[in-house]
Amino acid sequence: MMDYFVLKQDERCTDAPVLLDVRSRIDLRDIRPDRAHRIADTVVMQVKSTLETEYPDVLDGQLYLISDRLKRIAAAYEPDLPVKLIPLMDRVQRKQSNYYLPLFEEAEVLSPSSELNRDGTVVKKLVLQRSKLAGRKIFKIKESAKPLIIVRLDVAESLLRRDFAGIRLERAAVEEDTKLEITENYS
Repeated sequence: MMDYFVLKQDERCTDAPVLLDVRSRIDLRDIRPDRAHRIADTVVMQVKSTLETEYPDVLDGQLYLISDRLKRIAAAYEPDLPVKLIPLMDRVQRKQSNYYLPLFEEAEVLSPSSELNRDGTVVKKLVLQRSKLAGRKIFKIKESAKPLIIVRLDVAESLLRRDFAGIRLERAAVEEDTKLEITENYS
């Protein structure tokens, strides 16, 4: 029985670059494997940063972006993972950092015990249902409007063995399937 973790940007990384004009550059509805062809292979994004700005290996503020190093680990577990190159350009600081927009498989794996907000777009309490996981290694929760990326234990361990900056792994609750037992009473 494998454990699963949410892979996200560490909240302590408060001085990350801020992407400018995201919605005019990428239609957020196209960030899915079946619509990836609508996004150019390379999309240059202007950013605002300072001299102290940290460039973590996961950026999840406006878009879910991963560094080149993290992309290589993801590709080791998901060799067919489609990605788009997103160079981050800061003209003021004269800095460029290459990131990737991964188009993870979307999976409906939430347990009925999960809690969503009123309009069903934000997962307030994440509980995965074991029978729906089917050995997946890295995937996106389909029911979440904000990218919620889940990695299996072996992927998480691989990430922890390396010196990644600004990432956080949070254990996800996994619910076992319950089988209803029907008993008949013949009295």
